[in-house]
Parts: sequence; C-alpha cells; structure tokens
Amino acid sequence: MPACDFEEHPCSRCRRLSIDCVGHGQQRYTFKNQTSELVVARRPVLKPKPTCKHPTWIVQPNRTPCNGLSSLTSAFIHSIGQDVDIKFQLTWNFGGFLASIPRRLGTSAALDAASDVLVAAHTSYCGRGNAVDPYVLTKYSQALSVLRHDLNDVVKARSSESLCAVLVLAIAQLLIDPIKAYAISHIEGAARIMKGRGFAKAKDKFEEMLLGTLRGPVVFESLLADKIHFCSEDWKLINAQGPETAELPEGQWFSCIAAVPDLLQRSRAAIRLHGIPSLHLLGYELEARSLLDVCTSVITTLRQRLHDYDPSNQPAELRNHLHAHYLRSLALALGTGIILNCVLSGLEGTRDDWLSEESSLWSQEIVLLALRAAQYRPLGAMALELCLRFAWMGAASAEAKEGIVALLAEYDEACMGGLTTDIHGCTDLTRTLKRFTLQDP
Repeated sequence: MPACDFEEHPCSRCRRLSIDCVGHGQQRYTFKNQTSELVVARRPVLKPKPTCKHPTWIVQPNRTPCNGLSSLTSAFIHSIGQDVDIKFQLTWNFGGFLASIPRRLGTSAALDAASDVLVAAHTSYCGRGNAVDPYVLTKYSQALSVLRHDLNDVVKARSSESLCAVLVLAIAQLLIDPIKAYAISHIEGAARIMKGRGFAKAKDKFEEMLLGTLRGPVVFESLLADKIHFCSEDWKLINAQGPETAELPEGQWFSCIAAVPDLLQRSRAAIRLHGIPSLHLLGYELEARSLLDVCTSVITTLRQRLHDYDPSNQPAELRNHLHAHYLRSLALALGTGIILNCVLSGLEGTRDDWLSEESSLWSQEIVLLALRAAQYRPLGAMALELCLRFAWMGAASAEAKEGIVALLAEYDEACMGGLTTDIHGCTDLTRTLKRFTLQDP
C-alpha cells in the first residue's frame, strides 16, 4: 500500500478510499492469501514429452518422507501380514501379541532391535536352504547387546517392552539357528524377568497377551530342559487364566500340562525321601490321575471338533489357518496325555498295561495328525515336531519308534532345515522319557 501524500491529515488518498489514515509517511501493510499458490505448488509436475506426436503427460509424485523407524514399522507389518500363507505366518503360529508391536516401535531400543532381527530372520527363513545367513547373525548379535544394556536398567528390565524383546528374539533365534535355539534358550531369560517382576496382574492388555503367550514356552522349557524352577505358588500363578480362556478346550488342556512341572518337582522330592513305591506318593498319583481324566475329556472334545470341521462353512482366507490350528491343538493334547501316563507309571513304580496301551494309541494318532499337517510345513506345522517326540515316548514297539524317528527327520528337515537331527536323536528322547517317568530324581 503506498504511503500518505504528506499534504494533509487525513490525506486525500485515504479520504478517497474511505479508510483510516495511518499518518505521515507510514506504510500500510496487508497480508495476501497464498492458499491457492501453495496448492498449485504441491501439485505433481506435469511435463509433456516433446518427441510424441500427441502430447502425453508424465506425473512426478512427491517422495514420501521416510526414516529408519518408519521403514522398520513397514517391514514388520509386512512380515506379520494376515495375507501371508499359513506355512510362513508369524502371528498365527507364534502369538497374536506380534500384531501389537508396530505401535510400540520407537519406545524401546531393545524392542526395535529385536523386531529388526525378526524381520530379517523371517525373510531369510522363507527363502533359504540350510544355510545360516551371516547378515542376520550380525543383526542378532547387535540386538543381544542392546537387550543386555536395557536389562541392566532396573526399570527397563521390568517393562513390557523388554519382556517382548526377549520373546521376539526367541522366535528369531528359532528361525535363524535351531541348534542354538535349543542350547541357548531365551525363554529361560523371559522366565527370570517374569520372576523378577512378580506374578502380579498385567498392567495393560499388551502385557496380558505377552504373559499369556509366554506361559506355554515356559512350561515346555521346564518339562524338556529342566532349566526353569519355580515354587508351587509361582506355578499356580502362571497357570492362572481368565474365564474366557479357561472355558475353551485349549485352556483346559493347558491347565493340565501347566500343572506337570510342579507335580514332577514335588514327586521327585518325595521319592528322594521315601523311595518307590510308597504310600507317601498316593496323593501325587491321585493328582496325576485327576489331570489325566481332564486331559482325556479334552482330547475327546478336540477330536470331535476336528472331525466336524467343514472348510466350506469358513471364510476362504481362514480355512487353512483353522484346520492347522485344530490339528495342532489335538496333537498337543494327545502329547500331554502321554506325558501324564508316563508320570503315573513313574509314581506307581510298575508297568501299567492299560496306560501303555492308551499311550500307544495316542502315539499312533499323533503320527496320523502329523501326516495330515505336513501340508502346512514349515511354520504351520512346527508344533507337530514337538508332538512327535511325545509320540515316540508313547510308542509300544521298536518298529513304531523307528517309524516316528523317520517322520521326525522329515519334519526336522522341513521345519528346521535338518539342523537339529544330530543333537536331538533317540538319546535325547530317552533322557526326556526318563525325566517324565521319574527315573532321574
């Protein structure tokens, strides 16, 4: 806006425009509306091709801002996507808690590093043969260093993110190198964190999912490797479930298997004091039989559910997922039944023909389930590899055991790349059988 003309006040220009005169020699500032200019500036640049007879337009879109965190989040979401085949699906096979991780990335260095390793390990696992990727191993080593640093902080060590990082690294380790996954268990570390934080109620839904997912690995780690030791009260708290879970067949089955580590621990202590057989073991026998009765009922329910399953009544995207889940659930329940029969035989100190026959039948059923589930290997049927080990313990004849070992080798090759065969042969299975039959008190 031009200045006043210095003639008089108000000046002739301001009188003509009917505006207030700001005075002698003062500039009047106005603000322009640049909205339209900004909109035009943000539009894609359109350039005609000069060599074309008829002009065409090339759209040059603006680049989307990106950094390491957004790249990691995008890659993680892609890895756990529900559209991934059940053979390589992470969420369905390892836990729904994985779907809650992307929104927490950027809040914990340990969780970020562990998630980065899982993405790299999953990508390598889906595309490799038997080779272990050095690039993934480097990332894994770096993630361990970050996790150790966070665990040295008392506050961070008890956080949900640190617990989640340990669980994510356990999954990644299984995909990277199954031999080390068995020899160096992150689940043992997760159990220590659980023990350190106490078994109080979860502070939020995410932690509730974490603790719920960890219960299974902690129980099986205790059964198979005997590295985790809790007192009876702690095991009861670990076994505690919400009413919505306890009503499901899977929840009832888990209640049975989760009671076994404490039962074995107390039974071994009683055997050391009184020997076998002993009237002091009668209470433990009754407890084991009660668990076996519940397990048998659950097996019947799960068997009927699988028999009644009709894929045509399910959405196309869930048919394989549900079928694989039903096969896995029944096989795990059958394996639990075999374990309880072994415990009962150990407590009684004599061979029970009825228990042996029942275990043999359940062993044969696990083999059939493993054959049906082979179509979902590797990840979709990985749990059947564990169940086949229980089936070997329940097999009645040497021929049946040899057949199971052959099938176990096929699963080992498909799910683990054949990396665990050397360290998990019959010697290891025999050692585990002795543990369940209380021959190593």
